[in-house]
Amino acid sequence: MSKKKHAELDGDVGFQIAPMLDVIFVIMLFFMSLATDKVVETQLKMTLPSTEPSVDSTQDTPMEETIAIDAEGNITHNEEPVNANELKATFKSLKDQSTAEGDTPIIVTISAAPDAKWDVIASVMNAMQAARITNVSFSVEDEF
Repeated sequence: MSKKKHAELDGDVGFQIAPMLDVIFVIMLFFMSLATDKVVETQLKMTLPSTEPSVDSTQDTPMEETIAIDAEGNITHNEEPVNANELKATFKSLKDQSTAEGDTPIIVTISAAPDAKWDVIASVMNAMQAARITNVSFSVEDEF
């Protein structure tokens, strides 16, 4: 029994150019398809910023209120002393004024002393919640 020998290759196979051309053709199609989707910059609708105020800007300037609470629990609203009951009425009138002006945003900053009592801060926040004022930020200063 003789073993069959694998057929020997006749000569040098060489470099196959046909598969390489196929790859180049596919890459070329890929880049051509990407190039057709590009939007020309002149077709984009955009307005560049200018130094003059825009006519259609209707953004309202927010009403900024500051509440300060010291270590003894004293509350001041825009540097005017108030108590917790007055503060509730003040917030309600601010909200009514904001609604009358077309829902102007109200920003309240609570600036409390580092050793301020938490129940006073909570009462201020409860007064804000009762008036439906939701935009609040906190500020702490070293020296009060």
